[in-house]
Amino acid sequence: MSVNRLKQILLAFLLSIGIILTFVSSQTVRADVESDQVLLVYDSSNEAENAQVKIDALQRSLTSMNLWVKTVNQKDYQKNMLNQHYLGVITMINWEQVGLHNQDFIKDRAKFSGIKLHIGNNLTDREISDLDVKVKRLYQQQLLLTSEGNKKLLPFSQNVTLVSKASSTSDKVGTLKTQDNLTSYPFGFINGESGYLPFFSASGLEMLTQVQFLAKLFHRVGKYHPVLTFTNVSPYSNLDYLDELSDFCYQNQIPFAISTVSVSKNIEMKAFSRFTKVLRNVENRGGVIFLQMPEMVTTADSNGEILEQMMRKYLVSLAKEQVFPVGISAKGFWNQDTILRSHSLQFSDNWLLLPNESKPLHLQEDNDAQVARQNLLALPAQSLNRLTKTQETTFSAPMALTISMPNTKKSMQQAKSKINNLDLSWYDPVADNLQTRIETDTTVVEYRGGDYFVNGKREAIQATNKVFNKQFSDGKPKSSFSRYFRIQGDILTVFFIIIMIIFIVFIFIGRRIYWNRFKR
Repeated sequence: MSVNRLKQILLAFLLSIGIILTFVSSQTVRADVESDQVLLVYDSSNEAENAQVKIDALQRSLTSMNLWVKTVNQKDYQKNMLNQHYLGVITMINWEQVGLHNQDFIKDRAKFSGIKLHIGNNLTDREISDLDVKVKRLYQQQLLLTSEGNKKLLPFSQNVTLVSKASSTSDKVGTLKTQDNLTSYPFGFINGESGYLPFFSASGLEMLTQVQFLAKLFHRVGKYHPVLTFTNVSPYSNLDYLDELSDFCYQNQIPFAISTVSVSKNIEMKAFSRFTKVLRNVENRGGVIFLQMPEMVTTADSNGEILEQMMRKYLVSLAKEQVFPVGISAKGFWNQDTILRSHSLQFSDNWLLLPNESKPLHLQEDNDAQVARQNLLALPAQSLNRLTKTQETTFSAPMALTISMPNTKKSMQQAKSKINNLDLSWYDPVADNLQTRIETDTTVVEYRGGDYFVNGKREAIQATNKVFNKQFSDGKPKSSFSRYFRIQGDILTVFFIIIMIIFIVFIFIGRRIYWNRFKR
């Protein structure tokens, strides 16, 4: 056999091996992605009772655990949409009067062999059998939730279905007790690959317990420290208060983050320079900054080009002032929209997902939530106010406890008191070696355990004047004009005093002339 022939055979063999390895590798990656996918099917958004916030909270909870969530209204579900590529399926009864009636989904769910979770009333006989339980319906009850040493008295329930008897091999997360006879029922219930939650709440101890339950059911158990985060910050905020708040955290050795919007216009004005000085102080005091996406007010940007241009301007204008975001924050619905997600969130590997506070304005809704390297679930800190604590609160997923930016002296004091009363061990970006990256086609901003890098070059944050905050306006358009009118008023006062003195002198002279005429 010739040498050339041997070379041809060897080359063909190597090419075959390469193709096989590529195929195997792609299949492995695909399997990894698909093994993290969850299908969420709900009966109704129930906007009349504002119950759509529960769907949003559930979506963000799952995303915080790095689970890819496909959300489908039962009316849009089609046969065989649920297949074995999914890790699990969640049935969410969000409006009991509507309930689940899509027979294609009911049949597909019965055949599904992965993780199954039912949330809300209307358990089917098949689900009760899979859970291997007996259930009991309670009416007009106020239940006490106990979880990990924390307690909270819940609002009255019109009716709720609870597990009254279960096998000894089952598992539970949290306990519900009635006030009349103190009978105990499991809150989150797990039997093998089947799970049940009698209801879902978007805040408070319920949310913490639900996250713990979801983490256990979907094999994502972990222990995390929450990120203290101040939200609703903007160039129009009271910058004195923001500086005071960051200094309070610094003096008390409390690591923190802020979520702030920026501007893409008028960045050459002094107001923007003053704003970025405050943000540099935040960075120098150990705080980190999330760049918050703006409110959607129009659907004119159908392909996301305007949004992407704004993102570039935000990052470049902030970087020029030595302000370097460590991630992107946005309302939950941004991750349910392919245009919004791909032209904003996906520039970063660190997301802070905030609750939807108003009706979402979508550009191209796909309800196909994706994940970043880290996905923080935002929870209002005030929702934990009514907890009775006997031990340290547990966080089973990456979470941010949020406090809205104070705008009065009273709210400032309330914010400080709230932080002290929470008495938590906070996530520290430096000590915990946070690694993040935001990348556009022109700029790469990285954070590595306290150090900032732009396009690979380490950046030192310039210290700002300690008394700079005295120069700041409180965001109200009054400082320049009030100074002008104050000076003008002083001039007029002096002028009238002089006129009065001259007038009195003339009166005195006139009076003397008048009396002198009579003396003659």
